[in-house]
Amino acid sequence: MTVEVMVGNKAAATAAKLSRVQVAVAFPVTPQTTIVEYLNEFITKGEMDCEFINVEGELSAQVVVQAASRIGARTFCCTSGPGCLYMHHPMHDTSSLRLPVVMAVVHRGNKGMQPDHTDLMSHIMTGWIQWYVENNQEVLDSIIMAYRVAEDMRVRIPIAVGYDGYILSYTAEPVDIPDQEEVDDFLPPYKPMPSLMPEDFDPKAPRWWRVPWEEHHKIIVNAKEVIKEVNEEFGKRFGRSYGNGLIEEYRCEDAEAVIVAMGTIASTARDAIDNLRAEGKPVGLVKLKCLIPFPYEDFQRIGREVRAIGMIDRNVCLGVGGVGHTFIRNAIYDLEERPRVLGFHAGLAGKEVKVSDIERMAEKVLKAARGESVSPLVEWV
Repeated sequence: MTVEVMVGNKAAATAAKLSRVQVAVAFPVTPQTTIVEYLNEFITKGEMDCEFINVEGELSAQVVVQAASRIGARTFCCTSGPGCLYMHHPMHDTSSLRLPVVMAVVHRGNKGMQPDHTDLMSHIMTGWIQWYVENNQEVLDSIIMAYRVAEDMRVRIPIAVGYDGYILSYTAEPVDIPDQEEVDDFLPPYKPMPSLMPEDFDPKAPRWWRVPWEEHHKIIVNAKEVIKEVNEEFGKRFGRSYGNGLIEEYRCEDAEAVIVAMGTIASTARDAIDNLRAEGKPVGLVKLKCLIPFPYEDFQRIGREVRAIGMIDRNVCLGVGGVGHTFIRNAIYDLEERPRVLGFHAGLAGKEVKVSDIERMAEKVLKAARGESVSPLVEWV
């Protein structure tokens, strides 16, 4: 294992190299562009045995990785913001065909160049697994783990690994790079399958229309156990794991309230929680890594342990609200005694979220946990 100070985009490209990707497809788009440059550098230097295909747009990129995956190649794709939106249609086919494509999504908001999570979250109904990571080390580790999960015969679903553009893509951090032999031992060669549709699928049978939807849904839900297994094994082999692979809890012991954060906001939130704990305020942090499949069981357990939850959404589903806030409320709805759930829209269009901002949010959630009146229940920060 070696340590290199590298930007997030190089961490993503390095993970693709270590995963022995055979076909990489992309169209350059800010702030993803340098992933493409790093991949071409690795290939030109002979460090990576891979065919890189530079297409004319992101829709074509998704179609090409489909074809490459179907004929037996381990494939990689990367995109950002409007490029991510442009490939929406074929993303449905990639998942419906159960092709284990892994894609890095370097977050760029839909209303500006700066990062928020609205690009990837616009695809929550495409049938992809979605992970949101916190730092450059997690970028590298998660892409390697994503191949192991996606190619598992119990899953065979594409995975998007999202990380905040500029904040991580162009910022350098120390990253532990595992040896190629260790990654090869963890990640076996890709074994393509011609079709994974149910054998009894018959368009003339009653309710035939629901079979592909029902099977696809069950597979994604059941993937949670595979994600946990792979995260645990990765931790044993490489000394790093990320909670249970779905969520990561920080200082949640004896907490009366918790803040939930995703991506780089989770890093900032750790400092805020440390400050509040030093003042004797019992607040914890839950980092939500896996949005799809959503860890309902984890939040039901957390809902029984605390009196209030505050979700920091770096997104907004217009006309509905925060995606994370909505999912958490859905998860705890059937609990006999439900905690209060507050929502915060923060970091949209790259707006900086400070430690002091999160401290204030957490104190508001703690007040709610103690039965005090707080308003509004959903706040724009």
